[in-house]
Amino acid sequence: MMTKFFISWIALLFLTAAQAKDVELSWEKAVVHVPGAFFSKSTNDLVLDKKYPAVIYLHGCTGIHIGHDIQWAKLMAAQNFVVVLPDSMARPKRLSNCDPKLQGGTNIFPAAYEYRQQEISYAKDQIMTSSWWDQKNIFLAGHSEGGIATAQSSHGGFNGLFISGWTCTHKFNPAFDGLKSPIEIPAIAVAFVDDSWRKGKFNEGRCATKSAGRNLTQIDLPGKEHNTYDSRLARESVVKFLNENLKP
Repeated sequence: MMTKFFISWIALLFLTAAQAKDVELSWEKAVVHVPGAFFSKSTNDLVLDKKYPAVIYLHGCTGIHIGHDIQWAKLMAAQNFVVVLPDSMARPKRLSNCDPKLQGGTNIFPAAYEYRQQEISYAKDQIMTSSWWDQKNIFLAGHSEGGIATAQSSHGGFNGLFISGWTCTHKFNPAFDGLKSPIEIPAIAVAFVDDSWRKGKFNEGRCATKSAGRNLTQIDLPGKEHNTYDSRLARESVVKFLNENLKP
């Protein structure tokens, strides 16, 4: 059993190393929403007339969701942020690692979690060398699998983290339990208390119970839903968090 487990993780490491070179595709195929524009842009034609704060927003396990992720991006763009949504599914041989019908993970593509960290690193580097970034303000956000990636991220330099649809909790795997970012980075976690993806499962919980010493705002929404955008409380709380953590 141990030998098989060890071999599977060695194979995963080789897969991750082999695929890391295609991370730029997640940036090239990213969807971008900018202040004052109704339609999205691509990173290839992102020429702006002034500098803006930025948000890297990570979609869930099935890809960029028009009715949820794009709506969050539009809301944040309306608050004067440039919002970049890297497309993890644009990478060759990338598979979804969950089943929405089962409302849980499938583990058919375990490299997904390493992929998301690569995508954070690449997007952050691209933004920080861009001509439109204001040089002071960059946030990391994500929903579901993207929320897991946000909580798992050990990257520094972010003004704040927005974690949607994730509990920062895993009873059996410490790699997924808690927040891994530098403790000085503030965070906001938004989730439904009876989220059917989490309720009664090993990942039921609250990010607030995993945030000792960190400035974390927990927004508990009543209901069983998974997507958070439709909640007015969620929207207002996230807008408040972003604006409160902007550097002048």
